[in-house]
Amino acid sequence: MAKQLQSTSISAPGFLGLNTQESAVDLADGYALIASNVVIDKFGRLGARKGWVYRTTALEGVDDDNVDVGLKGMHNFIDLAGVKTYLSWSDSKFYKGYGNLEELTPTTTDTITNGDWQCVSLNDRAYYFQRGYKPLYYTNETTTDEFKSIENHADYTGTAPQANAVLSAYGRLWAADTSTNKTTVFFSNLLNGAEWSGGSSGRLNITGTFSRNSDVIVGLGAFNGTLVVFCKNSILIFADNDSFEGSFDPTTLSLVEAIEGVGCISRDTIQHTGEDILFLSATGVRSLGRTIQEKSQPFRDISRNIRDDVVATVENESNPQNIKAVYSPVHAFYLLTFPQSGFVFCFDTRAPLQDGSYRATQWELLYHTSYLYDSTTRQLLMTNEDGIAEYFGYQDNGKPYRMRFFTSYDEFGQPVTTKIAKRVGVTVIGPQGQDFIIKIGTDYTTTYRSYGFVLSRSGETFEYNIGEYDNAEYSCWLRIENIRASVGGQGVVLQAGLETEINGAPFSLQRLDVYAKSGRVL
Repeated sequence: MAKQLQSTSISAPGFLGLNTQESAVDLADGYALIASNVVIDKFGRLGARKGWVYRTTALEGVDDDNVDVGLKGMHNFIDLAGVKTYLSWSDSKFYKGYGNLEELTPTTTDTITNGDWQCVSLNDRAYYFQRGYKPLYYTNETTTDEFKSIENHADYTGTAPQANAVLSAYGRLWAADTSTNKTTVFFSNLLNGAEWSGGSSGRLNITGTFSRNSDVIVGLGAFNGTLVVFCKNSILIFADNDSFEGSFDPTTLSLVEAIEGVGCISRDTIQHTGEDILFLSATGVRSLGRTIQEKSQPFRDISRNIRDDVVATVENESNPQNIKAVYSPVHAFYLLTFPQSGFVFCFDTRAPLQDGSYRATQWELLYHTSYLYDSTTRQLLMTNEDGIAEYFGYQDNGKPYRMRFFTSYDEFGQPVTTKIAKRVGVTVIGPQGQDFIIKIGTDYTTTYRSYGFVLSRSGETFEYNIGEYDNAEYSCWLRIENIRASVGGQGVVLQAGLETEINGAPFSLQRLDVYAKSGRVL
């Protein structure tokens, strides 16, 4: 008598994200061992990430479509009148604009050769801070495009710190990490980032707050009415003792929380999500809220399912200062980016898993130097060699990219029995004519049996405008199609995967079924 086919069904493949940390055989069906260039959408489907397209097309005074400006960072400056100016910079130059970049030349005695600036806004001015350089300010208060060293401002008092980290919060600037002082937070006068003496300006020395070893400041944050000082191996949280809640009084600051054993290793990975702060520690991506709750368990983090991958990628980055992050509330993800390797780890922030971690996927071949979420236009922007780009469409600067997904290994509940793969069923959503490959692997092999398919005219069709801005060029007809086909391969454990080229239209995987027949007992 013929043996009945066994099946394993994944109704939402990859819904739980990547898990390369635990035993591949013991993983739940929703986990993936490979999830490359994909996101998890709001319906729980594993789909292709968006691509990117250049928005910078010209450099003021240069007639050349191939703009090469080597941008390193970007800031969205909005003045008190609500006028927005995109500010960007390279290692040696500064610009304003979006489609057309106009060079700005600051009045300063420094010779600038490094683009590791951190830029923030306070009232009608944008302030640039970087270790070893005099802070700069940009404003249109009295003169258009006034861009100078802070010491040239009429309001300037005291000595502004040449700090590497700056925060605009509670009506003043907070700065830390200079070449000679890495344990003091300097703060400006209220409502004036040019005044560093007099008024309520001052400094906060954190040296006496460490219970064991000394530490150094990496970055700053504001969270739930407190000042958060991110050190390399610890986190300090200060609150004021002023009962008047209309302001934050730095003269009454007191330490309310000291978390040791976990800190931040890269300034630009500190991202406020509205209800929490995410940041990169030496052991992975952490949530400040969960760190406060679980400070007795310092190795639990939101990247725990891919912790070793994140740590290994950090170690391969020659300069941790280059590691960036961005939070997009529209896309509900936190991106941790590594410009040197081109890797991006995408963490879905809609809801944590039961263990408190976030669902993660990995993107590849993205070498953008920084990211910026513009809350006024809801755009996700990036900087790179040729200017400003946007997370948009389904091509990478006009070129296709590869989407890959592989399940965990499945024993079908029989760890000592050979399984013979017989059929596969897959439900996908994509454009007519989209080709994709289903792969079947056995016994942990890296050599797969491949089966090619093409989305035909059959199946349910619907119109899907992926342009978001009513751009007809990106409108297309998508199809939901169920495909069943015979496959082969045998082994104690089976694995299934899907690969396809994304070239102008979205593609997502809805369901995956693998049918197998039991063979001999080993």
